[in-house]
Amino acid sequence: MEFKIARGQGKCSITGRKFEDGERFIVALSADPASEGAFVRRDICQEAWERQPPGAFTAWWPSQHSAARKPVLLDPDLLWQIFHNARAEQTREPKYTPDELNRFAYVAALGLMRLKKLKLKGTRRQGRQEFLIFETPGKAKDRAEYEVRNPELDEAGVEAVQEKLADLA
Repeated sequence: MEFKIARGQGKCSITGRKFEDGERFIVALSADPASEGAFVRRDICQEAWERQPPGAFTAWWPSQHSAARKPVLLDPDLLWQIFHNARAEQTREPKYTPDELNRFAYVAALGLMRLKKLKLKGTRRQGRQEFLIFETPGKAKDRAEYEVRNPELDEAGVEAVQEKLADLA
């Protein structure tokens, strides 16, 4: 069974106060009354945690706030979201150019490949353009195939795209 837990918001769910860089807090989960089997995440500062009644939460653990941006390429759920959003935006009126969206999808696909969520199945050429063909792992009947145009980015180009990736999530 897989649970979806929301990302932290960088502030205390009880007091509304933003966490300072390095501040320790408690991540607590409680049952979501609106959805059976789902949980609501609460980030609670130390002062507010001490005032919570016993048994108020199903699970909890300590954490520490960091103002540093977390690397997007380590979060498979976020990468899938970026990958699909970038591909979907190409069919709607985008706030990004088609080239930017393609670069987002390409870098997200590279991250998913690194995390073994996608495999490079092959390439195809159309004129001067190269297209990478990715496939999800698993049984043949469950595999999905995706095609992304290779934007031919160098290392600096990939890093520049990584800086913008969180905007699509």
